[in-house]
Amino acid sequence: MTTSSTDVTTRAAVPLTAGLLVTLAINSAIAPFATDTYTPAFPQVTDALGTTAGVLGLTLTTFFIGMAAGQLFGGPLSDQRGRRTPLIVGGLLCTVGAVVCALAPSVGVLIVARIVQGFGGGMAAAVARSVLVDIVRGAELARALSLMMTLVGLSPMIAPMLGAGVLSLGGTWREIFWCLVVLGGVMSASAAFVVRETLPVAERHRGGAGAIVRGFREVLRDRVVVGYLLVATGSATALISYVANAAYVLEGINGIPPLAYGIFFASTALAQVAVSIVNARIVRRFGPRPLLRVGLAVSVAAVIELTVSVLLLGTPLIPVAAGFLVLMAVQGLTFGNAGALASSRATRNRGATSALVGLTQAVAGAVAAPLASLGGVSTAAPMVLVMLVGIALAAIAFAVLTRAPAALRPADPGAPTAAA
Repeated sequence: MTTSSTDVTTRAAVPLTAGLLVTLAINSAIAPFATDTYTPAFPQVTDALGTTAGVLGLTLTTFFIGMAAGQLFGGPLSDQRGRRTPLIVGGLLCTVGAVVCALAPSVGVLIVARIVQGFGGGMAAAVARSVLVDIVRGAELARALSLMMTLVGLSPMIAPMLGAGVLSLGGTWREIFWCLVVLGGVMSASAAFVVRETLPVAERHRGGAGAIVRGFREVLRDRVVVGYLLVATGSATALISYVANAAYVLEGINGIPPLAYGIFFASTALAQVAVSIVNARIVRRFGPRPLLRVGLAVSVAAVIELTVSVLLLGTPLIPVAAGFLVLMAVQGLTFGNAGALASSRATRNRGATSALVGLTQAVAGAVAAPLASLGGVSTAAPMVLVMLVGIALAAIAFAVLTRAPAALRPADPGAPTAAA
């Protein structure tokens, strides 16, 4: 596959500015904001709507179901209709869903509204990645994705503080959703005023649902793309396992206080942000594939250390915390580079590829979280075993599937090391 002169012209015609990158990051950050901001209000929501914790938990499940569906729909749709309109529509749907959530008279309405909110957020996230792939490729794409990850990576730290802040100032869970209405408005408004169309009419697909299915089929026939998707999936499995079970391990098993846990959790997020920044600075020199190789090697070492610490040493605090910190930090070398390498091979179905990148990571999280938490406060063995499987999948996929013959590698002007 080769990069056409039209691709090069398109990327030059729409430069990647700081404002555009921030806009795309905002449109990609809905998941942590839409989940982490209102979890502090779960007891209040339960009482207000006369429901149970188990039923209320479905509002998280349905949001992610909606988000997965939105990515599957939005990415390929943008291959047919262009990027700008689906991006704006995604933000508007997210806003409408948040409005209904804020006004919901019952938990049933809240659950349905969360599907709509997630669907819009999924559309926006998939199309935002597609816009980046239209503009830059290879090492430049890895750099841009790393910078976007840096901005998105701050969301899990900001979102809980926003929710807790609203409650501490006397607000209710409904005010939290009104904050999400504002975020949805910012998503759609910034897309409308900042994002220019990046997919020329001549490069768009024709057809309806059949063309969407064919687009996914074309992407999945490329074993190299599938390999990088599996790398991202395995890495996401390890990351979500940590997020889902770290509190049980550090607070329940090791007995650290909640404040100390919160500080440590924030430090792992900051470490990942820092490594993403480093990756953005050095990826032009070394290329995304060598840096991804380093990230996977360190991930393997960190998971082995965690497995030994848990299964053989009784889960001691310092080694386990060190393993967590290293494993989370090094994901800054993984997601941006794997996503860039997968997307750079897609010359026709960039939206479909972007949708699959987001979908596989979401599915990995949905599967990994409950499995990793099976041990609760009694043992961390399920968590480290899920991590081990995830990182093994990523490493094997990288070694076996992602090495393409030189004749099959896409040309990538300005980034010759991207598929090396």
